[in-house]
Amino acid sequence: MRNLKRLAALCTLTLTAALAAASSAAPTSAWMTEEAMRAAFIGNTLDGHYVDGLRWTETYSAEGRLDYRESARKGSGHWYFRDRTFCTFYDPGYGLNGGCWNAIKTSANCYEFYIAGLIETQPEDESVPGPLGGWAARAWRTGEPSTCEDKPSA
Repeated sequence: MRNLKRLAALCTLTLTAALAAASSAAPTSAWMTEEAMRAAFIGNTLDGHYVDGLRWTETYSAEGRLDYRESARKGSGHWYFRDRTFCTFYDPGYGLNGGCWNAIKTSANCYEFYIAGLIETQPEDESVPGPLGGWAARAWRTGEPSTCEDKPSA
């Protein structure tokens, strides 16, 4: 019985630590609006990196087109908004899929992108971003000093 109580206490402590870590990783600010994303991204080039550290660059034209580059791949495609969701998809032939993202501005020139849900409803302003609060990509406007951390903090 004593071992069972010890195991229960250990499980409770582990779960509490895991939940605290997940909530501390999640930003507390609200999702960016479509208007805020348009102002920050459209007509600009973003430099960034994925959570695994792979660097990328993407340019968004006012006409809805985009150009993407990373170390071994490049491609063209199109972007669009669906309320607070920013979608980027690539033309066939590049081996790139694209996806839809919710974004948070974390500092003057730093944005975190979270994979948008696959359901039609949009996230609530106060909901925890992304799966377990983890960002998929971080970026900043090219030509301005980045205010993001030098290395991913995932």
